Amino acid sequence: MTTEIRRPLTLGLSLTVGLTVLMGCSPTVATHGHRLDEAALAQVEPGTTSREQVQGLLGSPSSLATFDEGAWYYVSQRTERLSFYQEETVAQDVVTITFDDRGIVRHVDRHGLDQAFEVQPVDRKTRTAGNELNVFEQFVGNIGRFNLPQGANTR
Repeated sequence: MTTEIRRPLTLGLSLTVGLTVLMGCSPTVATHGHRLDEAALAQVEPGTTSREQVQGLLGSPSSLATFDEGAWYYVSQRTERLSFYQEETVAQDVVTITFDDRGIVRHVDRHGLDQAFEVQPVDRKTRTAGNELNVFEQFVGNIGRFNLPQGANTR
């Protein structure tokens, strides 16, 4: 091949490889949870908006309070992943709407990623009541448990 033909071919190959490498470095963006419409959220007014109106405006909540039915949570999260183990949360929005006893909005609170904290799991084990049987005790204990009921057809 002449140098006139090799030069564009080499340049094209180099550009293709370079673009492929650059595309591999761009993060994969994922959005999870309940993305709220800001205009709809602005219509939720403490003291006047009812629980049914909130559900009509914002939809069902992401989560309800565990012990109190008076709080609804709308949670959304945006993550970026560069590789398999390199996922980072870049944005998080939690909207808490609390209701009074009549089902009217009491408070609308908004929390972002700056107010989040990482939960550290406890490494203790909970003991369970009962006996711990070895393999022999389990085998002997199961003898006779798998008999057919009386009057059952043995064919």
